[in-house]
Amino acid sequence: MIARTTIISRRVVALALASAALFALCSCSAPTPTPSPEPTPTRTPKPTFTMLAEATELPTESVASPTADNATATDVPRPTATPTLRPPTATSEPTATETPTVEPTPDSPAPTQAPKSVASAGSVATKPKGSPLSYEPQFPAIRPVSAPPSFDDHTNPLSGEDVDDPGLLQRRPILVRYGNDSAARPHSGISQAEIVMEDVMDAWWITRLTAVYLQNEPTQVGPLRSARPVNIEILPAFDGVFVFSGASIGVTQLLSQQTFDLIHEGQEGDLFYRGQDRKPPHNLYTSIPDVRARLRDRGLERGVDLRGLSFSPDVPAGQPASRLDIPYPKTSTVAWTWDAAAGVFRRWVQGSAYSEHLTGEQIGCENVIIVYAQHWESDVVEDSRGSTSIGIALRGGERVQIFRDGQVIEGTWWREDQRMLFQFIDANGNHIPLKPGNSWIQFVPTTYKVGVTG
Repeated sequence: MIARTTIISRRVVALALASAALFALCSCSAPTPTPSPEPTPTRTPKPTFTMLAEATELPTESVASPTADNATATDVPRPTATPTLRPPTATSEPTATETPTVEPTPDSPAPTQAPKSVASAGSVATKPKGSPLSYEPQFPAIRPVSAPPSFDDHTNPLSGEDVDDPGLLQRRPILVRYGNDSAARPHSGISQAEIVMEDVMDAWWITRLTAVYLQNEPTQVGPLRSARPVNIEILPAFDGVFVFSGASIGVTQLLSQQTFDLIHEGQEGDLFYRGQDRKPPHNLYTSIPDVRARLRDRGLERGVDLRGLSFSPDVPAGQPASRLDIPYPKTSTVAWTWDAAAGVFRRWVQGSAYSEHLTGEQIGCENVIIVYAQHWESDVVEDSRGSTSIGIALRGGERVQIFRDGQVIEGTWWREDQRMLFQFIDANGNHIPLKPGNSWIQFVPTTYKVGVTG
Protein backbone atom coordinates (compact mmCIF):
# COMPACT_ATOMS: atom_id res chain seq x y z
CA MET A 1 0.00 0.00 0.00
CA ILE A 2 2.81 2.31 0.93
CA ALA A 3 4.58 1.38 -2.33
CA ARG A 4 1.50 2.16 -4.51
CA THR A 5 1.07 5.51 -2.79
CA THR A 6 4.67 6.33 -3.45
CA ILE A 7 4.33 5.53 -7.13
CA ILE A 8 1.21 7.71 -7.48
CA SER A 9 2.90 10.57 -5.68
CA ARG A 10 5.85 10.33 -7.99
CA ARG A 11 3.55 10.41 -11.03
CA VAL A 12 1.71 13.47 -9.69
CA VAL A 13 4.98 15.27 -9.07
CA ALA A 14 6.26 14.40 -12.55
CA LEU A 15 3.03 15.59 -14.10
CA ALA A 16 3.19 18.87 -12.16
CA LEU A 17 6.77 19.42 -13.19
CA ALA A 18 5.92 18.79 -16.85
CA SER A 19 3.00 21.22 -16.69
CA ALA A 20 5.17 23.87 -15.11
CA ALA A 21 7.85 23.40 -17.75
CA LEU A 22 5.28 23.67 -20.51
CA PHE A 23 3.82 26.81 -18.99
CA ALA A 24 7.31 28.36 -18.74
CA LEU A 25 8.07 27.54 -22.32
CA CYS A 26 4.88 29.16 -23.57
CA SER A 27 5.51 32.25 -21.47
CA CYS A 28 9.06 32.81 -22.79
CA SER A 29 8.30 32.45 -26.54
CA ALA A 30 7.52 35.63 -28.52
CA PRO A 31 4.06 35.80 -29.93
CA THR A 32 3.83 35.20 -33.64
CA PRO A 33 2.94 38.56 -35.32
CA THR A 34 -0.07 38.77 -37.50
CA PRO A 35 1.22 39.50 -41.04
CA SER A 36 0.00 42.78 -42.46
CA PRO A 37 -1.29 42.80 -46.01
CA GLU A 38 1.42 43.63 -48.61
CA PRO A 39 0.80 46.86 -50.54
CA THR A 40 -0.45 46.36 -54.04
CA PRO A 41 2.23 47.61 -56.44
CA THR A 42 1.11 50.54 -58.64
CA ARG A 43 2.05 50.69 -62.36
CA THR A 44 4.00 53.69 -63.56
CA PRO A 45 1.71 55.51 -65.98
CA LYS A 46 2.75 55.23 -69.65
CA PRO A 47 3.73 58.60 -71.10
CA THR A 48 1.49 59.98 -73.82
CA PHE A 49 2.58 61.93 -76.88
CA THR A 50 0.89 64.52 -79.07
CA MET A 51 1.35 63.73 -82.74
CA LEU A 52 2.72 66.67 -84.73
CA ALA A 53 1.02 67.51 -87.97
CA GLU A 54 3.11 66.92 -91.07
CA ALA A 55 4.45 69.99 -92.84
CA THR A 56 2.09 71.15 -95.54
CA GLU A 57 4.10 74.12 -96.78
CA LEU A 58 7.50 74.32 -98.38
CA PRO A 59 10.36 75.94 -96.40
CA THR A 60 10.89 79.65 -96.75
CA GLU A 61 14.13 81.58 -96.67
CA SER A 62 14.38 81.26 -92.91
CA VAL A 63 15.39 77.58 -93.02
CA ALA A 64 18.55 75.91 -94.24
CA SER A 65 18.90 76.01 -97.98
CA PRO A 66 19.07 72.83 -100.05
CA THR A 67 22.05 72.39 -102.32
CA ALA A 68 22.19 72.15 -106.07
CA ASP A 69 22.28 68.37 -105.83
CA ASN A 70 18.61 68.48 -104.80
CA ALA A 71 17.63 69.85 -108.18
CA THR A 72 17.36 66.55 -110.01
CA ALA A 73 15.05 65.10 -112.57
CA THR A 74 13.10 63.28 -109.85
CA ASP A 75 12.23 66.63 -108.26
CA VAL A 76 10.31 67.83 -111.31
CA PRO A 77 6.59 67.51 -110.52
CA ARG A 78 3.98 66.63 -113.05
CA PRO A 79 1.87 69.75 -113.59
CA THR A 80 -1.45 67.96 -113.43
CA ALA A 81 -3.67 66.67 -110.69
CA THR A 82 -3.20 62.99 -109.83
CA PRO A 83 -5.27 60.96 -112.30
CA THR A 84 -7.94 58.63 -110.96
CA LEU A 85 -8.82 55.27 -112.48
CA ARG A 86 -12.30 54.98 -113.92
CA PRO A 87 -14.12 52.28 -111.90
CA PRO A 88 -15.34 49.31 -113.96
CA THR A 89 -19.04 49.16 -114.67
CA ALA A 90 -21.36 46.23 -115.12
CA THR A 91 -21.50 46.69 -118.90
CA SER A 92 -17.85 47.56 -119.50
CA GLU A 93 -15.50 45.63 -117.30
CA PRO A 94 -11.80 45.54 -118.23
CA THR A 95 -10.46 42.13 -119.05
CA ALA A 96 -7.12 40.75 -118.00
CA THR A 97 -5.56 42.09 -121.20
CA GLU A 98 -7.13 45.53 -121.04
CA THR A 99 -5.74 48.61 -119.32
CA PRO A 100 -8.29 50.62 -117.32
CA THR A 101 -8.96 54.03 -118.84
CA VAL A 102 -7.26 56.88 -116.98
CA GLU A 103 -9.42 59.93 -116.60
CA PRO A 104 -7.80 63.26 -115.54
CA THR A 105 -9.42 65.19 -112.73
CA PRO A 106 -11.08 68.56 -113.49
CA ASP A 107 -7.85 70.37 -112.57
CA SER A 108 -5.99 68.84 -115.51
CA PRO A 109 -5.32 71.26 -118.38
CA ALA A 110 -6.55 68.84 -121.03
CA PRO A 111 -7.59 65.19 -121.28
CA THR A 112 -4.85 64.56 -123.85
CA GLN A 113 -1.95 66.00 -121.85
CA ALA A 114 1.33 64.26 -122.59
CA PRO A 115 3.26 62.44 -119.87
CA LYS A 116 5.96 64.31 -117.99
CA SER A 117 9.11 64.79 -120.03
CA VAL A 118 12.57 63.99 -118.70
CA ALA A 119 14.55 66.93 -117.34
CA SER A 120 17.72 67.18 -115.26
CA ALA A 121 19.91 69.87 -113.75
CA GLY A 122 23.38 68.34 -113.67
CA SER A 123 26.27 70.14 -111.97
CA VAL A 124 25.09 73.72 -112.35
CA ALA A 125 28.09 75.88 -111.39
CA THR A 126 30.67 76.71 -114.07
CA LYS A 127 33.10 78.45 -111.70
CA PRO A 128 34.43 77.71 -108.19
CA LYS A 129 32.30 78.93 -105.30
CA GLY A 130 33.24 82.45 -104.25
CA SER A 131 34.29 83.63 -107.72
CA PRO A 132 33.81 87.34 -108.46
CA LEU A 133 30.82 88.54 -110.45
CA SER A 134 33.01 89.87 -113.25
CA TYR A 135 33.43 87.68 -116.33
CA GLU A 136 34.70 87.84 -119.89
CA PRO A 137 31.79 87.53 -122.37
CA GLN A 138 32.07 84.49 -124.62
CA PHE A 139 30.67 84.79 -128.12
CA PRO A 140 29.80 81.90 -130.42
CA ALA A 141 30.95 81.68 -134.02
CA ILE A 142 27.44 82.58 -135.20
CA ARG A 143 26.53 86.24 -135.01
CA PRO A 144 23.56 88.32 -136.27
CA VAL A 145 23.75 89.07 -139.99
CA SER A 146 21.64 92.22 -139.59
CA ALA A 147 20.74 94.87 -137.06
CA PRO A 148 17.69 94.19 -134.89
CA PRO A 149 14.42 95.52 -136.32
CA SER A 150 12.95 98.87 -135.37
CA PHE A 151 9.26 99.52 -134.69
CA ASP A 152 6.77 102.23 -135.55
CA ASP A 153 5.16 104.43 -132.89
CA HIS A 154 2.16 102.12 -132.53
CA THR A 155 4.05 98.85 -132.00
CA ASN A 156 5.12 97.79 -128.54
CA PRO A 157 8.83 96.87 -128.84
CA LEU A 158 8.52 94.40 -125.93
CA SER A 159 5.48 92.50 -127.22
CA GLY A 160 5.20 93.28 -130.94
CA GLU A 161 1.53 94.18 -130.46
CA ASP A 162 -0.29 97.22 -131.82
CA VAL A 163 -1.10 100.00 -129.37
CA ASP A 164 -3.81 102.61 -130.00
CA ASP A 165 -2.16 105.27 -127.84
CA PRO A 166 1.53 105.66 -128.80
CA GLY A 167 2.06 107.75 -125.68
CA LEU A 168 1.93 104.55 -123.64
CA LEU A 169 5.18 103.50 -125.31
CA GLN A 170 7.04 106.79 -124.88
CA ARG A 171 8.04 106.13 -121.29
CA ARG A 172 10.38 104.04 -119.18
CA PRO A 173 9.88 100.33 -118.65
CA ILE A 174 9.34 99.53 -114.97
CA LEU A 175 11.08 96.38 -113.72
CA VAL A 176 9.53 94.87 -110.58
CA ARG A 177 11.27 92.25 -108.44
CA TYR A 178 8.90 89.49 -107.22
CA GLY A 179 9.47 86.92 -104.51
CA ASN A 180 8.67 83.36 -105.53
CA ASP A 181 8.37 81.46 -102.24
CA SER A 182 5.26 79.31 -102.02
CA ALA A 183 3.94 81.79 -99.43
CA ALA A 184 4.31 84.59 -101.99
CA ARG A 185 2.18 82.91 -104.65
CA PRO A 186 -0.06 83.70 -106.40
CA HIS A 187 1.40 86.98 -107.64
CA SER A 188 -0.49 90.18 -108.33
CA GLY A 189 -0.35 92.00 -111.65
CA ILE A 190 2.14 89.67 -113.28
CA SER A 191 -0.21 88.67 -116.09
CA GLN A 192 -0.01 92.24 -117.42
CA ALA A 193 3.79 92.29 -117.80
CA GLU A 194 5.10 92.19 -121.34
CA ILE A 195 8.17 90.22 -120.23
CA VAL A 196 8.89 88.17 -117.09
CA MET A 197 12.39 86.86 -116.34
CA GLU A 198 13.05 84.02 -113.88
CA ASP A 199 16.43 83.37 -112.23
CA VAL A 200 17.92 80.97 -109.68
CA MET A 201 18.62 82.37 -106.22
CA ASP A 202 21.35 81.98 -103.56
CA ALA A 203 22.34 78.40 -102.67
CA TRP A 204 20.39 77.09 -105.68
CA TRP A 205 17.24 76.65 -103.59
CA ILE A 206 14.53 78.79 -105.20
CA THR A 207 13.86 81.23 -108.03
CA ARG A 208 12.69 84.84 -108.23
CA LEU A 209 11.00 86.84 -110.95
CA THR A 210 11.51 90.23 -112.55
CA ALA A 211 8.49 91.56 -114.45
CA VAL A 212 8.68 94.35 -117.04
CA TYR A 213 5.81 96.83 -117.48
CA LEU A 214 5.66 99.34 -120.32
CA GLN A 215 2.15 99.55 -121.72
CA ASN A 216 0.03 98.19 -118.88
CA GLU A 217 -0.48 99.63 -115.40
CA PRO A 218 -1.77 97.10 -112.85
CA THR A 219 -2.87 98.81 -109.63
CA GLN A 220 -1.25 96.12 -107.48
CA VAL A 221 2.06 94.36 -108.09
CA GLY A 222 3.87 92.04 -105.71
CA PRO A 223 4.79 90.60 -103.31
CA LEU A 224 8.07 92.46 -103.77
CA ARG A 225 11.46 91.17 -102.68
CA SER A 226 15.11 92.20 -102.73
CA ALA A 227 17.49 92.81 -105.62
CA ARG A 228 20.23 90.50 -106.87
CA PRO A 229 23.20 90.96 -109.23
CA VAL A 230 21.17 89.58 -112.15
CA ASN A 231 19.06 92.75 -111.99
CA ILE A 232 22.18 94.89 -112.38
CA GLU A 233 23.16 92.71 -115.33
CA ILE A 234 19.89 93.12 -117.23
CA LEU A 235 18.57 96.57 -116.22
CA PRO A 236 20.69 98.57 -118.74
CA ALA A 237 19.09 96.66 -121.64
CA PHE A 238 15.71 98.19 -120.79
CA ASP A 239 16.95 101.62 -119.68
CA GLY A 240 14.25 101.15 -117.09
CA VAL A 241 13.39 101.98 -113.50
CA PHE A 242 13.92 99.21 -110.96
CA VAL A 243 11.34 98.65 -108.18
CA PHE A 244 12.28 96.33 -105.31
CA SER A 245 12.05 95.95 -101.52
CA GLY A 246 15.73 96.41 -100.65
CA ALA A 247 19.08 94.66 -100.96
CA SER A 248 21.93 93.12 -99.00
CA ILE A 249 24.98 95.22 -98.13
CA GLY A 250 26.93 93.72 -101.02
CA VAL A 251 24.25 94.32 -103.64
CA THR A 252 23.55 97.81 -102.24
CA GLN A 253 27.20 98.66 -102.80
CA LEU A 254 27.02 97.34 -106.35
CA LEU A 255 23.90 99.40 -107.06
CA SER A 256 25.55 102.53 -105.68
CA GLN A 257 28.27 102.19 -108.32
CA GLN A 258 25.68 102.46 -111.10
CA THR A 259 23.55 105.35 -112.35
CA PHE A 260 20.27 103.46 -112.23
CA ASP A 261 16.97 105.04 -111.28
CA LEU A 262 15.78 103.03 -108.28
CA ILE A 263 12.58 102.94 -106.27
CA HIS A 264 12.64 100.85 -103.11
CA GLU A 265 11.01 100.75 -99.70
CA GLY A 266 13.89 102.49 -97.95
CA GLN A 267 13.85 105.44 -100.34
CA GLU A 268 10.24 105.85 -101.48
CA GLY A 269 8.49 104.20 -98.56
CA ASP A 270 5.16 105.95 -99.14
CA LEU A 271 4.73 104.05 -102.42
CA PHE A 272 4.74 100.68 -100.65
CA TYR A 273 2.24 98.99 -98.36
CA ARG A 274 1.77 95.69 -96.54
CA GLY A 275 -1.17 93.47 -97.42
CA GLN A 276 -3.23 91.86 -94.66
CA ASP A 277 -3.73 88.44 -96.27
CA ARG A 278 -0.13 87.23 -95.87
CA LYS A 279 2.67 87.41 -93.36
CA PRO A 280 5.89 89.42 -93.87
CA PRO A 281 8.03 89.35 -95.89
CA HIS A 282 5.55 88.00 -98.44
CA ASN A 283 3.08 90.90 -98.36
CA LEU A 284 4.84 94.02 -99.72
CA TYR A 285 3.08 95.67 -102.68
CA THR A 286 3.07 98.80 -104.79
CA SER A 287 1.10 100.21 -107.72
CA ILE A 288 2.39 100.87 -111.25
CA PRO A 289 0.24 104.04 -111.66
CA ASP A 290 1.70 105.39 -108.39
CA VAL A 291 5.23 104.60 -109.54
CA ARG A 292 4.56 106.34 -112.87
CA ALA A 293 3.33 109.43 -111.04
CA ARG A 294 6.49 109.48 -108.91
CA LEU A 295 8.66 109.22 -112.04
CA ARG A 296 6.92 112.25 -113.50
CA ASP A 297 7.33 114.18 -110.24
CA ARG A 298 11.05 113.39 -110.20
CA GLY A 299 11.50 114.19 -113.90
CA LEU A 300 12.51 110.62 -114.71
CA GLU A 301 9.78 109.71 -117.21
CA ARG A 302 10.88 109.66 -120.85
CA GLY A 303 10.83 107.51 -123.96
CA VAL A 304 13.61 104.98 -124.47
CA ASP A 305 15.02 103.04 -127.42
CA LEU A 306 14.21 99.35 -126.97
CA ARG A 307 15.77 97.19 -129.67
CA GLY A 308 16.79 93.59 -130.01
CA LEU A 309 13.61 91.52 -130.19
CA SER A 310 11.91 90.51 -133.41
CA PHE A 311 8.22 89.60 -133.85
CA SER A 312 6.10 87.99 -136.54
CA PRO A 313 2.78 86.12 -136.62
CA ASP A 314 4.34 83.76 -139.17
CA VAL A 315 5.48 80.55 -137.51
CA PRO A 316 9.15 79.66 -138.15
CA ALA A 317 10.17 76.06 -138.70
CA GLY A 318 10.56 74.04 -135.52
CA GLN A 319 9.77 70.77 -133.77
CA PRO A 320 6.48 69.90 -132.03
CA ALA A 321 6.44 70.78 -128.33
CA SER A 322 3.27 70.32 -126.32
CA ARG A 323 5.05 70.55 -122.99
CA LEU A 324 8.37 71.53 -121.44
CA ASP A 325 9.75 70.84 -117.95
CA ILE A 326 12.43 73.05 -116.36
CA PRO A 327 14.44 71.37 -113.54
CA TYR A 328 14.63 74.41 -111.29
CA PRO A 329 15.11 73.67 -107.54
CA LYS A 330 12.27 71.59 -106.14
CA THR A 331 10.75 74.66 -104.45
CA SER A 332 10.27 76.20 -107.91
CA THR A 333 10.00 73.46 -110.54
CA VAL A 334 8.28 74.80 -113.66
CA ALA A 335 6.34 73.22 -116.50
CA TRP A 336 4.59 74.80 -119.47
CA THR A 337 1.83 73.05 -121.45
CA TRP A 338 0.54 74.11 -124.84
CA ASP A 339 -3.07 75.34 -124.93
CA ALA A 340 -3.95 75.20 -128.61
CA ALA A 341 -7.40 76.73 -128.14
CA ALA A 342 -5.98 79.87 -126.51
CA GLY A 343 -2.75 79.91 -128.53
CA VAL A 344 -0.56 80.15 -125.40
CA PHE A 345 1.59 78.01 -123.14
CA ARG A 346 0.14 77.56 -119.63
CA ARG A 347 2.44 77.79 -116.61
CA TRP A 348 2.64 75.29 -113.73
CA VAL A 349 4.78 75.60 -110.58
CA GLN A 350 5.41 72.62 -108.28
CA GLY A 351 2.71 70.70 -110.10
CA SER A 352 -0.02 73.31 -109.58
CA ALA A 353 -1.55 75.78 -111.97
CA TYR A 354 0.20 79.14 -111.65
CA SER A 355 -2.47 81.83 -111.58
CA GLU A 356 -2.83 85.60 -111.46
CA HIS A 357 -3.90 86.67 -107.97
CA LEU A 358 -6.11 89.53 -109.19
CA THR A 359 -8.18 87.38 -111.58
CA GLY A 360 -7.63 83.78 -110.52
CA GLU A 361 -6.86 82.81 -114.12
CA GLN A 362 -3.97 80.54 -114.99
CA ILE A 363 -1.05 82.40 -116.55
CA GLY A 364 -0.49 81.87 -120.25
CA CYS A 365 1.98 83.48 -122.60
CA GLU A 366 2.75 83.39 -126.30
CA ASN A 367 6.50 82.77 -125.93
CA VAL A 368 8.58 80.77 -123.46
CA ILE A 369 12.29 81.45 -123.98
CA ILE A 370 14.95 79.26 -122.39
CA VAL A 371 18.19 81.26 -122.16
CA TYR A 372 21.14 79.01 -121.28
CA ALA A 373 23.93 80.90 -119.51
CA GLN A 374 26.86 80.27 -117.20
CA HIS A 375 25.92 80.32 -113.49
CA TRP A 376 28.18 80.36 -110.42
CA GLU A 377 28.14 81.19 -106.71
CA SER A 378 29.74 84.61 -106.39
CA ASP A 379 31.63 86.30 -103.53
CA VAL A 380 28.68 88.60 -102.65
CA VAL A 381 27.28 87.42 -99.31
CA GLU A 382 23.51 87.63 -99.00
CA ASP A 383 22.60 86.38 -95.51
CA SER A 384 23.87 85.32 -92.09
CA ARG A 385 24.25 81.70 -93.25
CA GLY A 386 26.89 82.78 -95.73
CA SER A 387 24.84 82.14 -98.87
CA THR A 388 26.14 84.14 -101.81
CA SER A 389 24.51 85.64 -104.88
CA ILE A 390 24.41 83.69 -108.11
CA GLY A 391 26.39 85.21 -110.95
CA ILE A 392 24.84 84.83 -114.41
CA ALA A 393 26.72 85.70 -117.60
CA LEU A 394 24.12 87.48 -119.74
CA ARG A 395 26.46 89.08 -122.22
CA GLY A 396 27.99 87.08 -125.02
CA GLY A 397 26.04 84.23 -126.59
CA GLU A 398 24.80 80.74 -125.90
CA ARG A 399 22.03 78.29 -126.71
CA VAL A 400 18.40 79.38 -126.70
CA GLN A 401 15.14 77.48 -127.10
CA ILE A 402 12.06 79.44 -128.16
CA PHE A 403 8.67 77.83 -127.57
CA ARG A 404 5.80 79.32 -129.54
CA ASP A 405 2.74 78.00 -131.37
CA GLY A 406 3.12 74.52 -129.90
CA GLN A 407 6.65 74.00 -131.14
CA VAL A 408 10.28 74.64 -130.19
CA ILE A 409 12.87 76.48 -132.27
CA GLU A 410 16.55 75.97 -131.50
CA GLY A 411 18.91 78.91 -131.83
CA THR A 412 21.47 81.18 -130.20
CA TRP A 413 21.04 84.25 -128.03
CA TRP A 414 23.39 87.17 -128.70
CA ARG A 415 23.97 90.23 -126.53
CA GLU A 416 27.14 92.21 -127.14
CA ASP A 417 26.11 95.63 -125.86
CA GLN A 418 24.91 95.82 -122.27
CA ARG A 419 22.35 98.43 -123.38
CA MET A 420 20.74 96.08 -125.91
CA LEU A 421 18.05 93.46 -125.45
CA PHE A 422 18.70 89.87 -126.43
CA GLN A 423 18.85 88.98 -130.12
CA PHE A 424 17.71 85.46 -130.97
CA ILE A 425 19.26 84.06 -134.15
CA ASP A 426 19.18 80.82 -136.11
CA ALA A 427 22.09 78.80 -137.50
CA ASN A 428 22.49 81.31 -140.34
CA GLY A 429 22.47 84.38 -138.09
CA ASN A 430 18.93 85.44 -139.05
CA HIS A 431 16.61 86.73 -136.36
CA ILE A 432 14.13 84.22 -134.92
CA PRO A 433 10.83 86.07 -134.54
CA LEU A 434 8.73 85.78 -131.42
CA LYS A 435 4.97 85.51 -131.60
CA PRO A 436 3.35 88.91 -130.86
CA GLY A 437 2.31 88.80 -127.21
CA ASN A 438 3.83 88.24 -123.79
CA SER A 439 7.08 86.38 -123.14
CA TRP A 440 8.66 84.53 -120.21
CA ILE A 441 12.45 84.32 -120.26
CA GLN A 442 13.81 81.43 -118.18
CA PHE A 443 17.49 81.86 -117.26
CA VAL A 444 18.96 78.38 -116.71
CA PRO A 445 22.50 76.99 -116.25
CA THR A 446 24.16 75.56 -119.35
CA THR A 447 24.05 72.08 -117.75
CA TYR A 448 20.25 72.01 -117.54
CA LYS A 449 18.43 69.52 -119.71
CA VAL A 450 14.96 70.93 -120.27
CA GLY A 451 12.49 68.14 -120.92
CA VAL A 452 10.45 68.56 -124.10
CA THR A 453 7.41 66.51 -125.07
CA GLY A 454 6.40 66.60 -128.72
